[in-house]
Amino acid sequence: MSRNEILAYQEGYRMTKDGKLLGKNGNPVKGWLKNGYNIFQFRNPLDPKKHIKFKWSRLQAYQKYDALIYVEGTVVRHLNSIRNDDTWDNIAIGTQSQNLMDMPREERIKKARHAGLHNNKEYRNKHKKQ
Repeated sequence: MSRNEILAYQEGYRMTKDGKLLGKNGNPVKGWLKNGYNIFQFRNPLDPKKHIKFKWSRLQAYQKYDALIYVEGTVVRHLNSIRNDDTWDNIAIGTQSQNLMDMPREERIKKARHAGLHNNKEYRNKHKKQ
């Protein structure tokens, strides 16, 4: 399991309660979006040829819950389902089931239908008569 948020914290990166990432010098830094999540990357202090990436939400959760985010079965949740809303009040930890229930009902149904169709196609292709 990646614990890059611990390394980021040790290097001086911090999340503000309003969801901004501060660099080592205390000034806001910019990252990028990947799959809807805020991501940041910094040079590995132990191996300057390598970089360490982390999700802002995981750093916020680490600041809020410490090592509890590493308990088996625990995920970082965005309570409003907006992946790049890394504000203190929007970040929580819980189970994957709780994480799915954070999604609006319509979105959960849409994802379930899509997964059902995908699984059915795979099943049909796997068992197709040849």
